[in-house]
Amino acid sequence: MIKPCAYEKQGLIDHAIGSYKVLGGKISESYYKIISRRLERYGIVLDLNVVKEIVKDVVVLHDMGKAGEYYQSQFDDNCNPLKSNSSFIYHELGSALFFYNDYEPIDFKKAEEIKSLLTLAVLNHLNAIRGISDYSLNKFPDKFDERMIKLNRYGSILLENLRGVISKSLKVRDYTFDDYHDMLYAFSKKNEKYLKLYNLFLAPIMLGDNLDSSLVRNNRSKTRFVRILEGELNGGSTL
Repeated sequence: MIKPCAYEKQGLIDHAIGSYKVLGGKISESYYKIISRRLERYGIVLDLNVVKEIVKDVVVLHDMGKAGEYYQSQFDDNCNPLKSNSSFIYHELGSALFFYNDYEPIDFKKAEEIKSLLTLAVLNHLNAIRGISDYSLNKFPDKFDERMIKLNRYGSILLENLRGVISKSLKVRDYTFDDYHDMLYAFSKKNEKYLKLYNLFLAPIMLGDNLDSSLVRNNRSKTRFVRILEGELNGGSTL
């Protein structure tokens, strides 16, 4: 059994681990130092090893939203689709709700700031399609099914299987419209300059996500993009 699923014939556990593994040894030490220095400018002082653990956590858990009951109902236990038009639309919203509400950074002194950055990173990891600006404070997006953010059943399976991979024992739950509203409302009131640094965490997510996906999915539209990413990781420049 490989459910919960990340895609047709791909388990979410495998994708979570694979997204980080493809970056193993590829992200240079200097990139972590860049993150640390830029955060420090805004008073967010983190040990370099803590920065590395946070990057690993967000890459491994960036697709937590795919554990939603709505998405998993589209697949059998072996991740074979039960219908021809299966979709993970809006899964980034469940991921954001998890990070905003239930992720616990290693360094609790700046927990709120780190959670905000990671929430924005996962919420925008499909920014070519959707981002935080596409969500309304007062209502769910069109054709949204609240089962999309019911993550406890399958998200708990994911977290149980990631023990020892991520930095600590975490919990996930079923989220509600109130959680959705509260998260968007909080960000509508935030204007701190440090929030723009979410891109430092977004880059590893996009690299890991797309490179791992390319190994198991036949998506021609991503081929050129994946080749560029592989060139960045394996060739001249590094993160």
